[in-house]
Amino acid sequence: MLSFSYREEKKIFTDLSLELERREFTGIIGPNGSGKSTLLKNLSRLYEPDGGSIYLDGRSLNRLSASQLARRLAVVPQEMRINFQFNVYDLVMMGRNPYQNRWGSVSEEDRDEVERAMALTDVRKFRDKTIDELSGGERQRVIIARALAQVPEILLLDEPASNLDINYKSEIFDLLAYLNRESDLTILVVSHDLNLAAQYCRRLVLLDEGEIHSQGSPDKVLTEDNISSVYETGVVVEKNHITGRPYVTVLPREHREYQSLSAAGDRVHVICGGGNAGNLLQRLYFAGFQVSCGVINQGDSDWNTARRFGFYTVDIPPFAYLDEEALEENAGWVEKAELVLVGDLPFGHGNVDNLLQLKEFPDKDIIMLNRRDIEERDYTGGQAAEIWNELTARQNVKTARQEEEMLSIVGNLLTGAPRKNESREESG
Repeated sequence: MLSFSYREEKKIFTDLSLELERREFTGIIGPNGSGKSTLLKNLSRLYEPDGGSIYLDGRSLNRLSASQLARRLAVVPQEMRINFQFNVYDLVMMGRNPYQNRWGSVSEEDRDEVERAMALTDVRKFRDKTIDELSGGERQRVIIARALAQVPEILLLDEPASNLDINYKSEIFDLLAYLNRESDLTILVVSHDLNLAAQYCRRLVLLDEGEIHSQGSPDKVLTEDNISSVYETGVVVEKNHITGRPYVTVLPREHREYQSLSAAGDRVHVICGGGNAGNLLQRLYFAGFQVSCGVINQGDSDWNTARRFGFYTVDIPPFAYLDEEALEENAGWVEKAELVLVGDLPFGHGNVDNLLQLKEFPDKDIIMLNRRDIEERDYTGGQAAEIWNELTARQNVKTARQEEEMLSIVGNLLTGAPRKNESREESG
């Protein structure tokens, strides 16, 4: 168990235990101050832990000389200041110091390894340039080349893509993935970029205040509960449709405000379709509602949004009209819901029965979004407008012109409202 503190009163981590497998590509993630960089500095013996030991193949690092350790483990620091105008070749050659005698004489093996490292990182074309002549991404590749010249078994990197443009970020991580795959290099990288780490690392370790909060595959670690707990912010985690890896989106503050609407996970049923309710469904998801949708055609963009958020959908095939079986199932979800929300979707002969069915629930609280007047969305020859106007004449049916107004009405209706398992007599 590893312990470390900068001062007696400032513990960074205590009783931390971490094991790395050979040829693993592992990412260390966590908020500022969680101990990520400090852990790397302990692993590279730059810092001495207060307690515990670090082992490499069963041998304590303290039993290795500096040159012995440098031949097995290389470090790419977060920032490296180079005060002299060394050219790229000479800078990469510095990685051969652990292999050279006290006079620094260069061997043929040294030259071969430098050429190999520069070829792997594609910096041979810069060999005669000084480091100041290079872009940020080129400069970082040179620093990695210097580390590779050590011919290490393990490569530790502290934020190797920080302050780089997006193209250079992916370029650096593509290089690391190649080295891990083709050179059997064990890689441990600290990264603030959760999505970059998720796409490239096979294993993630999430630190929180010096302790391991979670570790494992990106799918296991990058969950909404884990990230919200450690980073203290709202997020949504989705699958990247191309890579299959998790993708984290930070929830904007305007959406976080709606999280207080439904602490009890109230059940709402949404009548939607035609892509008009995507933003509404997103806000309901962030607010924590239990949402069902229907009846809706498979493949509709609202159907895709609902499925992405894990909402239950009463659905029918694309372009099909509502049938009795779907309407019967939909009625069950309407009955279960505390509220029914109706989006400002167009109504035609294929879906107008969604609206007609609501007449069967005279006691159900309904909120209808009317950004565009129903007459502009009625493609039934007036039937939809007639049903709409009949419904909005009820006292328990409210209308809203904007989603914000709709959600405000939702909050007002649910505040102090009896739950489905409470009787109205008991509540008042």
